[in-house]
Amino acid sequence: MRRVGRPGAEGRRVQPRRGGTTRARRPGQARHGGELRSGAGRHRLAARELPLRRNRHGVPGHRPPPAPGRSAAQLAPPEQYALVKANVDELTVVQLGLTLCDEYGNIPVALDGGGRPLEVAWEVTFSDFDARRDRHAPESVEFLRSSGIDFDRSRARGVASAAFAAKLAAILSSRRGRGELTWAAFGGAYDFAYLVKMLAGGRPLPGTWHAFATQARALLGGRLFDAKYMAEHCERADLCGGLRRLAASLSVQRTNSPEPPAACLAGRKSHSACRIYTAMRRHILYRDGGASHQGLMDGLHH
Repeated sequence: MRRVGRPGAEGRRVQPRRGGTTRARRPGQARHGGELRSGAGRHRLAARELPLRRNRHGVPGHRPPPAPGRSAAQLAPPEQYALVKANVDELTVVQLGLTLCDEYGNIPVALDGGGRPLEVAWEVTFSDFDARRDRHAPESVEFLRSSGIDFDRSRARGVASAAFAAKLAAILSSRRGRGELTWAAFGGAYDFAYLVKMLAGGRPLPGTWHAFATQARALLGGRLFDAKYMAEHCERADLCGGLRRLAASLSVQRTNSPEPPAACLAGRKSHSACRIYTAMRRHILYRDGGASHQGLMDGLHH
């Protein structure tokens, strides 16, 4: 989904493919639909948000760590969560990327104008942020602008996070009793935190990680996984680093894929996170499917 312009998928059929593989993957492109609809069966949701903060993908805007003289990496897990909470309670999310897949990792496919199948990722640009009013780091805004984000256009034509949260909550509520969802992200503490904040009506996050995890499971209706944590704790020394490096190591990113539009940030990263999670679960942690890593987040757990 992308609500910064006209919907781009009207009149085209989106079909999830069956089986263990998908033909003609082109993960650099995303088909953007105009609505968020509930689908039948079990799906996994890979979320990638771009709030105004610093993370390992170089999107600055965070508050300084609560302990002077120490970097975020040197903080104990409770301090790490306190930092996440301080950022998320205060700052505003800009984009959200969502990718759906079934238990085998099959991602919905749409046909482009030439009849070629493209795996689908949804991207939402929110209208909430206003640099003239909201707290932010100036270098964060400049980075996002240089990446193609038009904040004036987002305010005029984006979707309000409250409206999106209400729609998502209705979809999740309609699925109650039909099997739990699995949510996956890459370096996902902030991603899940912003989702929970939206679904909780913008209220501050709980005071502890354990309380947050309980609230997240209740609101999201399923289990949480962090593909980065899974990779860094799988006893494979080569599976480390950022999103792009890990995608290349697992051969889930095609180097000959066309470049996406400049502002297509969250959807593309969501797609990569989904593919990495599936590869980790099915090919690396195949003994238990990664179940032993449920709820464990990079930076918050050792």
